Amino acid sequence: MKHARCAAFVSGASALLALAAAGSEGPATAIVGAALIDGTGAPPVEDSVVLVRGDVVVAAGPRADVPVPEDATVIDAAGAFVMPGLIDLHNHYGGGREGFERLLALQLEFGVTTARSLGADGAENMAVIADAKAGRIPAPRLYTAGAGFSHPRGMPPGGVIQRPTTVDEARKMVRDLAAADVDLIKMWVDDTLDGRLEWTFDWNDGRAPIPKISPEIRTALVREAARHGLPAVAHIYNEEDVRQLAAVGVRHFVHTARAAPVDAEFVRWAKRQALSFAPALAKAQDSWFMAERPEVLDDPSLLRAWGQQRIDRMKAPGTQAGMLVHPQGAQLRTVYGRMQRFTRQMQDAGVTVALGSDSGAGNVPFGWGTHHELELLVEAGLTPLQAIAAGTSNAARVLEGDDPPFGAIARGKAADLVLLSRDPSADIGNSRSIERVMQAGRWLDAPD
Repeated sequence: MKHARCAAFVSGASALLALAAAGSEGPATAIVGAALIDGTGAPPVEDSVVLVRGDVVVAAGPRADVPVPEDATVIDAAGAFVMPGLIDLHNHYGGGREGFERLLALQLEFGVTTARSLGADGAENMAVIADAKAGRIPAPRLYTAGAGFSHPRGMPPGGVIQRPTTVDEARKMVRDLAAADVDLIKMWVDDTLDGRLEWTFDWNDGRAPIPKISPEIRTALVREAARHGLPAVAHIYNEEDVRQLAAVGVRHFVHTARAAPVDAEFVRWAKRQALSFAPALAKAQDSWFMAERPEVLDDPSLLRAWGQQRIDRMKAPGTQAGMLVHPQGAQLRTVYGRMQRFTRQMQDAGVTVALGSDSGAGNVPFGWGTHHELELLVEAGLTPLQAIAAGTSNAARVLEGDDPPFGAIARGKAADLVLLSRDPSADIGNSRSIERVMQAGRWLDAPD
């Protein structure tokens, strides 16, 4: 199926007309015949109807239960699959205005209709985000932490990261972010990256430990953010930091506690605390994955994400050999195994696992990396439907709480939809078989 087909499909369903009127105003679109994957983890609904009016879903379910109003434009989607737009909770954008806008458009092509930018947004990026939020440029629904926080000599090096040295300075920085209309604050709280044992920065000779932002300053950041209604998200590595941050109000984390395996008591505690984790498995294995799986470099969708020049650099024999003989490869793989185990433990215990790919960091391409993260969640032990929920309804709850306005295909939710030609519940790799993307009720391939 190259594109869904439009057809005249009429029903005299007065009850449905009343339902649609109650939900929203505007033109109606009915997607008819697809298998519906609603994003909640529920089994697919065969031969469904998804009815959109304006920018929201007004009904979704089996064809027998959802009549189609006379004014609807009907999309014949027999044999296809429809799921919610994807949500990626971990992105780092760059490239100036032109590059940033290109990355946002690319994410939409890959069905990423909501994205969170975590800590690398200076003034130029914030101007682009403002334009995106105002609808002046095509973009996913965006959340930003503005410029994130770390120790003056902490991880990661460089960039626009803020590095307070006192509690008062930290509070002032949060107030400035709140005035800039950010959606959250982000801090890096670790002394390594993916388990690498040594780093060399301008301030570090490869032997001295890399310092972490202090508990006092972390606490000041979180409490000042709370005064302004801003949640805090933390990049973590050690279990003790997760516990300290949770004690002062942090509930959402990127990456995993992976300095050592976590035990059953930690898992139970994380459940009681209502924590969430977006593991970023794609980033953690990016130092070897494309050398061990070089066939991935011939994926046309990766070419679309990266371009030929980046692909050629990755294919170069020296690059491939260097990745395969990485001096800390054994340590990195050990840490990655802990991350997979952690992810499975959280999922099995009912702790929220959400999708965050760390796109823009290392070798994680925007758009493509989101779908790769889905695959890695399945490799870690989630079912395909659980992985889809991680990238839709779970991620939406992380952003908006218990009743988010998007993230599932259900009455009253935003009409962010992805139409696929193959079944992602049977093989999560089929999430890439995108035929069309709808954002807020509008097909992205439709003429303006």
